[in-house]
Amino acid sequence: MDRTILVGVDGSTGSEEALRWAFREARLRRRPVTALLAWGTDGLPRELHRRAGRADHAELEASAVAALDQAIERADAKGVEVHPMLVEAAPAVALEENAPGAEMIVVGSHGHGPITRVLAGSVAQTVVNHVQVPVVVVRGRTTQRPDGQRPNGQRPDADRPDSQRRPVVVGVDGSGNSVGALRWAAQAAALRRAPLRVVFALGRTDPLYPELMISGQVDLLRRAQAMLDETVGKGLASAAEVAVDTVVAPDAPSVALLHEAELAQLLVVGRRGHGGFADLLLGSVSHQCLLHAACPVAVVHDEAAGG
Repeated sequence: MDRTILVGVDGSTGSEEALRWAFREARLRRRPVTALLAWGTDGLPRELHRRAGRADHAELEASAVAALDQAIERADAKGVEVHPMLVEAAPAVALEENAPGAEMIVVGSHGHGPITRVLAGSVAQTVVNHVQVPVVVVRGRTTQRPDGQRPNGQRPDADRPDSQRRPVVVGVDGSGNSVGALRWAAQAAALRRAPLRVVFALGRTDPLYPELMISGQVDLLRRAQAMLDETVGKGLASAAEVAVDTVVAPDAPSVALLHEAELAQLLVVGRRGHGGFADLLLGSVSHQCLLHAACPVAVVHDEAAGG
């Protein structure tokens, strides 16, 4: 059986956007989608409260089924094999337990009920810290605006899905995890027939490289470019052919990545690394990217990235 794309659904607009993104990804990857709605008496999505009021357990479950079915219907599953899944459990637990065999987990950036505060709360942190598959948080711009206007002052071609101009952006720091994230990003770019933009940020000098602190600016840039080239060489040696653009950014990692995300269709970071991308979930870089990126963010675990 093909590996599935597992999506957390709670009836919110954020989770439905995640479901739409997952359906588009499923078409690219030719994968089925499992739409999971987790619920329990310890905290139901507001949508279920509105539907069921003081209903008993059976009515609440029926309401959850109806909410899940309607979310799938609204999200345009045309051409995708969809498996609805209703789980009476905490969302993080449900997603973790169903992660084995999944190609990735997809969640929205805004929700309610148990999936509420997916970015700042415990669900995303728990899932990313404990599963061995990539986790995509769908936020920001995911499709062309229907009015044709350009969000955030972008160039006219920046949000044209048919132009293939928007790149997949990946942050690297030379660690093994960032190499894995690079491989995953290259595959995502190849599937989209999009360019791949590889970013190495200089802004925060890591103690692991004390010599960089005393080197001159020219030497610093030379070393950074060499490390970037080495990472790209390792990560793309057996990857699908994509157009690659490398950037050594003078900014702090979060600033550099958020800037690049403005014109990206997907931002990819490794779950753990060293340098600017260390301790992704607990550190400031990942937190800032997940909170403020203008596009979906994929967090790739090193053991999942090479597959």
